[in-house]
Amino acid sequence: MTQAREKATAVKQQVAEKTTQVRAQVRGKATHAAHMVQDRTPEPVRAKAAAATGQVRDKAAHVGELAREKAPEPVREKADEAMRMARSNRTPLYAAAGALIALLFVRRARSR
Repeated sequence: MTQAREKATAVKQQVAEKTTQVRAQVRGKATHAAHMVQDRTPEPVRAKAAAATGQVRDKAAHVGELAREKAPEPVREKADEAMRMARSNRTPLYAAAGALIALLFVRRARSR
């Protein structure tokens, strides 16, 4: 029994370490990708992307509040847990969202 617990503890530690490494790699790659897109994107497109990001963030917050008011308690608890996780990983989320919006504006500008 003791050996099984020790093995389980060792495996949990290995998984936690690997998770931390993968998170760091994902954050680094997302940040790098965002910088690459930003460096290659003209200023007017970046300004539009920033404005669109703000509008989307505001609209999402408004819709989230409306949904939260009407949701049952168990759903609210799960949503709160998801929000805590998202807030703890904000940088890669913002970087990915910004890169995606900038990419969409660049594609749209090129198609015209």
